[in-house]
Amino acid sequence: MMSLGAKITGALIRIYTYKYRKNHLSLSCSVKFKNKKYTPPKGFAFEIKNIGDSKFEVLSPSKPNERYAVVHFHGGGSTQRINSMYRKAAEKLSKLSNAEVYSIDYKTGEELVYPSVHDECYTAYVNLISTVLKNKKIIAVGDSFGANVLLSICLKLRKNNFLLPDAIISVSCCIDLAATGSSYEKNCYRDPLYSLPKNQSFKEHEKDIRRIIKYIGNTSPYDMYLSPAYAEFNGFPPMLIQCGEAETSESDNDILYEKALKGGVKVKMTKYYGMWHDFQYLTPFLKESKQAWCEISEFMRFNMK
Repeated sequence: MMSLGAKITGALIRIYTYKYRKNHLSLSCSVKFKNKKYTPPKGFAFEIKNIGDSKFEVLSPSKPNERYAVVHFHGGGSTQRINSMYRKAAEKLSKLSNAEVYSIDYKTGEELVYPSVHDECYTAYVNLISTVLKNKKIIAVGDSFGANVLLSICLKLRKNNFLLPDAIISVSCCIDLAATGSSYEKNCYRDPLYSLPKNQSFKEHEKDIRRIIKYIGNTSPYDMYLSPAYAEFNGFPPMLIQCGEAETSESDNDILYEKALKGGVKVKMTKYYGMWHDFQYLTPFLKESKQAWCEISEFMRFNMK
């Protein structure tokens, strides 16, 4: 059962996004998040660091865990820069783990095509593990497109014989950029962020709901480094997968879970009934979001022993 707060919030989101959904516009390109000057919470230090050619936002508790760090891959497609929503998520990750959080501030833009973001983030991660995080264990967290990039990087790390993170948290992953999953039809009217208006039929607008993003460029959407849904995950670390049960991309998460199980990964997946894409990040005040963050906290602490 959804909480009353989630039902009301979902209805308000549906009203707000109607003009975008009616015209099949990308929310990550169309909605502009306020990006005010950031002030960290009391007891935390914030710094923008350049490590090699890579840029990071680093949030540190006053007495951080010296053995672990969190590396954060933010979502928003290839078009959204780090904003207040992702900084608030980094705050939660740091508070819940008592560890430093390194958020990769990758370049974004509607003109970018694969592998620009993926290559930049791979270089950034290798720079981290080769320098400041060389002797630390790492919890890697990614949401939406950020989860895609995180998993793709792990595939490349495995290929190049680098150490993978010690644990992975995937939130509302988008890992099948061919958008083949059954949930695009199942949830085509349920997801308040990406659904079709009720007066538009799935049959006539299937290509709009299974949106193929420009970032793909000339690469096949079935390429496993662009779409990790088509990869195998043998040798991957423990993984927590969370998603909303009403997401149009719910089936991307199912694919990840099934592939992880097949690869012998210690994996847990939790779906939150009626909830939408990235609900933990977008609406952290809801009962369901608090439950999801509690689960993330437990997973991090268990894997930081």
